[in-house]
Amino acid sequence: MNFLKRFFSKESRLPRVNIKQRFELIGRVGQGSMSKVWRARDLNSGRTVALKVLHKQKTEELEARFVGLNKPKEGDIAVQFQHPHIVKTFEHGLTSDGEQFLVMEFIEGYSLSFLVEAQNEDMRTNCLKYMIQLGEAIQYFHKENWIHRDICPRNIMVNNEQQLKLIDFGLVVPNTPPFLQPGNRTGTAAYMAPELIKRQKTSQQIDIFSYAVTCYEMLTKRLPWKSAETMEAVLQHINSPPKPIQELLPGINPQLADAIMKGLELYPQDRWQTIDQMLVPFKEVYQSQKTAVAQQNPASSESSSARPASGKPEKQSSREKSDSNSKRARSSQKPAGKTNEQRLRRRKRKPPGEATAEPPENQEQPASRKKAPSQPKPGNPDESH
Repeated sequence: MNFLKRFFSKESRLPRVNIKQRFELIGRVGQGSMSKVWRARDLNSGRTVALKVLHKQKTEELEARFVGLNKPKEGDIAVQFQHPHIVKTFEHGLTSDGEQFLVMEFIEGYSLSFLVEAQNEDMRTNCLKYMIQLGEAIQYFHKENWIHRDICPRNIMVNNEQQLKLIDFGLVVPNTPPFLQPGNRTGTAAYMAPELIKRQKTSQQIDIFSYAVTCYEMLTKRLPWKSAETMEAVLQHINSPPKPIQELLPGINPQLADAIMKGLELYPQDRWQTIDQMLVPFKEVYQSQKTAVAQQNPASSESSSARPASGKPEKQSSREKSDSNSKRARSSQKPAGKTNEQRLRRRKRKPPGEATAEPPENQEQPASRKKAPSQPKPGNPDESH
């Protein structure tokens, strides 16, 4: 409970900021039901940031659902996260109009919802890697004793370095008994766990369910159930089983398929009990895929045989050096040209009908037509072929 003391011991003292004076608003980059986001230049630091301003009335309505619980504000929660797959929040406060704002790192990249829809080369190549990165972000949330409550592709970005970032914390609550009680149904309808829909007691396993739905969609471009925007339509989560992912992707790794389908179980006790458990098969499949790719693209056998394990070319023995030097010496001592008698003897040794390619008599011959034996080129041990 110590992690909550700084939130609940006294009201947050947020500074009032005139954001039009503090920031140069370059352009709108996002808008949700609860907020607006700008790409902005912080005139204090000079860096480009994402400036998120929360809708005042809608934020108050959300916080009213947790009346008597002193729900921490989004900014109070966001500034403490330190994880490579969670967007970094630099500061938060209140605008001069009393709206909450957050100053976050600006992510050059794409929304995961765009990649799910596009199913482009990036998504096909890195889908499992992104699934693991998202799982690690949720794993961090849970170990810090929070519940995200809104895991879905629109709350996730992928930057140009192929690193996934979880970006929205508006519905995050502490993983403590007061916030687990039945009744509070918040989140994105199509990704809600059945116990949340039925207004039952919740736990961190609602995030595991939403994570499984998101992974299913990342791989198949569709939800486990027919898409639903209303809570009434989402009740099919309770009344019908999800479509087996193997029917949509017959070639999917069985271990991966089973892990996702277990995350979609109706009853929490049948699901993965922790996100750590669900990540184990994902990482095993990912590692086996990497190993298979490495085996399909081994280094050239010639390069491998021409160098020792260190990757350096083998040194010639003293005897090999001596033989090589002798051959070069004998080659350099050959006469510059052939006499008519020598050419006549060579022609007589040729089988009948075999063509010769002797140069004209007056053309100067090279000192030697025989090249010195070449050494094999050392290969790059880190290069794939």
